[in-house]
Amino acid sequence: MLLTGGQAGEAPQFLRLLELEEKKPRVVVADKGYDSQLIRKALRGQSVKAQIPERGLAAGSRRRRKGRPPKVSKQLYSQRNIIERLFGRLKEMRRFACRFDKLADSYLAFVQLAFMRVCLKPYFSDTP
Repeated sequence: MLLTGGQAGEAPQFLRLLELEEKKPRVVVADKGYDSQLIRKALRGQSVKAQIPERGLAAGSRRRRKGRPPKVSKQLYSQRNIIERLFGRLKEMRRFACRFDKLADSYLAFVQLAFMRVCLKPYFSDTP
């Protein structure tokens, strides 16, 4: 997990996160926000398969890249919803979504606690 400023986007941090990864992934499944030549090139350089759909273009525009469009497995891409639902649950906590903490350390500690709370809830609750 990398902590950035609240206004920073997540896609620019992708390469830093990929370098930190202890175990190299075989496949990266991401949404259209990660569709960039830089990210695709970095993944190819590490022999990681990219499951990232191409961004849509405005009507009448030409394709951004030469060659055939990247193939995306619908089955693999549909598994992204697991992460999307996790972040949806986390954003229900106002403190996570609004980032009330002023210090990075205290916010990071809360984020870790929030992840633990969401992930452990099924084991310690009568209702899912």
